Amino acid sequence: MTRNRNNRKSVGIEPIVAAILLIVITVVAAVLLYMWFSGYLSATTSKVSSMATPEQFQVVAASLSATSGLTAYVQNTGSVTVTITGIYLLNSTNGGLICELVNSSGFTPVQINPGTTREVTIAAPIAGCSISSGTTYELLFVTSEGTKYTTSVVASS
Repeated sequence: MTRNRNNRKSVGIEPIVAAILLIVITVVAAVLLYMWFSGYLSATTSKVSSMATPEQFQVVAASLSATSGLTAYVQNTGSVTVTITGIYLLNSTNGGLICELVNSSGFTPVQINPGTTREVTIAAPIAGCSISSGTTYELLFVTSEGTKYTTSVVASS
């Protein structure tokens, strides 16, 4: 029996070409996945690094009276700028809100750069606030980022 070379069934793609195509497709897919993951990881890392530097501040001194209002010295002890946007007067025994100081007198937010101390003042009369001389109050300072700091103050006359 004689074989005829022309009677062979044709194979669509030679096995070597098919193997090369599979390798190329795998390498391209791996490169695309690497690029996608590296972009995702860098975005996640930048979010975490921004959260790693929280605002840090303290109230060095504060005075409060019905006749002269509020004077406080706020020191930024952190490495990012702090913006004081809210000051609240609280009852020292139960923590209840007595009044919001910033809305009562046209208070504008105070920015404090890292390593500096700024004076924060609210002139009297403080509308809606009943301040009694000799009474201890809590002052709650709130920043634009939501960081809070509470300090006690005894109201003077």
